Amino acid sequence: MQTATVDTVFIEQVAGAADRHVAEFLATRDDDVPALAHRPAMAMLLDLVTVYTAPGSGFHRQEHLRGAMDRCLDRLEALQGPTGLFDGTNLCSPPDSAFTLNDVCLALRLIRGLAAPDPVLDPVDRRLAAIVDRSADAMVAGGVHTPNHRWELCAALAQMNMLQPRQDILDRMEQWLAEGIDQLADGMYSERSPLYATAVTNPSLLTIADAAGRHELLDHVRRNLTAFLPWFNADGTVESVFSRRQDQWMSFGAAPFLHGYRRLAVQDGRGDFAAAATWLGTLPLHEPAKLLALTRLDPWLGMALPAVPPPDGAASLPLPLVPADAALESCGAYRFRRGGAVATVFGGCDPLEPGVGSGLATNPTFLRFRHGSAELSHVRLSRSFFDLGPFRSQHTVRHGSSVVLSEELTANFYQPLPAGKLRADGIYPLEHEGRFSAGMEFSARPKDVHRLATQMTVEAGEGEIGLDIGFQGTRTAFALELTFAPGGELGGVQPGAVPGTFQLVSGTGTYSVDGDVIEFGPGLAADADAPAAYNPGESYRYLAGTNASAGLKVYIAGWTEGSQQFTFRGYTRPE
Repeated sequence: MQTATVDTVFIEQVAGAADRHVAEFLATRDDDVPALAHRPAMAMLLDLVTVYTAPGSGFHRQEHLRGAMDRCLDRLEALQGPTGLFDGTNLCSPPDSAFTLNDVCLALRLIRGLAAPDPVLDPVDRRLAAIVDRSADAMVAGGVHTPNHRWELCAALAQMNMLQPRQDILDRMEQWLAEGIDQLADGMYSERSPLYATAVTNPSLLTIADAAGRHELLDHVRRNLTAFLPWFNADGTVESVFSRRQDQWMSFGAAPFLHGYRRLAVQDGRGDFAAAATWLGTLPLHEPAKLLALTRLDPWLGMALPAVPPPDGAASLPLPLVPADAALESCGAYRFRRGGAVATVFGGCDPLEPGVGSGLATNPTFLRFRHGSAELSHVRLSRSFFDLGPFRSQHTVRHGSSVVLSEELTANFYQPLPAGKLRADGIYPLEHEGRFSAGMEFSARPKDVHRLATQMTVEAGEGEIGLDIGFQGTRTAFALELTFAPGGELGGVQPGAVPGTFQLVSGTGTYSVDGDVIEFGPGLAADADAPAAYNPGESYRYLAGTNASAGLKVYIAGWTEGSQQFTFRGYTRPE
């Protein structure tokens, strides 16, 4: 390790936050331990062990923590099944057990790193070691069901082998790693998810690198963190619209990224990572007690950061996080910063086959636009076309400061069956034809095809975005949905047909927050046959569900004839 000084300010910040977290738990939730699932029960035990063993903590060597530790251990032992695995939503689950066992191993490493035995922790060590021992065979033999599970499982195996060495544990870890890390060309992992990058894949790869000497895995973490640098937002979130997991629907907080950026900023001497870590350190700390544990086990994490590039006085994010342009080609995501505005364009949805489901990127938001405090968080396009749902780009191409998004939908009407396919009993094979299923043997029928092609060009200008929408094919109604983040004031719009919504029927509208303004338009004349509303499509409506976004909604409604041009412009009113 290079010579570096301990960042005492950071360590004190983390220790203080950890103490507050543990104190809040003991005051309000200690009685809940007998009802906790295995993961939160072990997470709490790790937090207790961390502050008990941390010299800078107000709970250091406080014996009154013994009772809370015992209750967590009782709960874990009660939940560990006869195979050694833990149950949850996924029954007898090796990957879910791996999350808990990784924390078990962290706690054991803290205890065994002490200079001398401790009477409070000796029984904790013994009982946790028994949990690891009971789980080992099942963890070696068990399987997974998502990409990131492989790396969480490998991290648990690597730590278990540190504590209780077994060749079959190492062999199983190597078998999983031989599949190769699922990293796309631009640095994203295959799930394209900031949630799972920070909660699973990156910390798991760091653990495997350190615990099993697989230091080449750090390159994957470096590439992933580099890819995320331009996608942070000044409000403390990170872009997630391109994710294939549940965070595609969330405003995902950026704080969990601190661990990875700080570790590799110090280890590699990277100023851009240090700038990210410095900014992330101003946010409320994520899982502060666990972060404190990691500073004890990972010497890089608590060292002073390298020099940070000087900030731009006009920017609330550090310079390495605000390049003029950014692209994630594998995700179909692009970001443009011009004239104080930030535009994010997304055209990377997965094909809806077999339909909307977990593991697919299906968020129909194709544009976000921010200017200062004013945020247009979702721009979506609905069309009344056989209930097939909102626009999702099937083909996305960037040309400089513009992005072209296109989609073609088809829907069929079916003709009578040919004579050779007729059945006397009138019972035909049940088939799914793309929209619905029926006993009609669709594949044998001639069909009449209806088509609707939509092409959008999003052009980034100085402080503004131009949106050109062109249609070809069936004439039908459309509604452009603009969803603004709550907290601002709309101007130039009228109440919509759906209560709580608005419609722009002429000229331009405005959305303002504390003097920051987004101007949008032009509006289109209201038409009762072109409803100003959002339709999530039959995949959702059949189950009485929706993927509607939350916020203040304005609609511009019209017909799919020719092309329509819209502009979104950001500016700040003079004080």
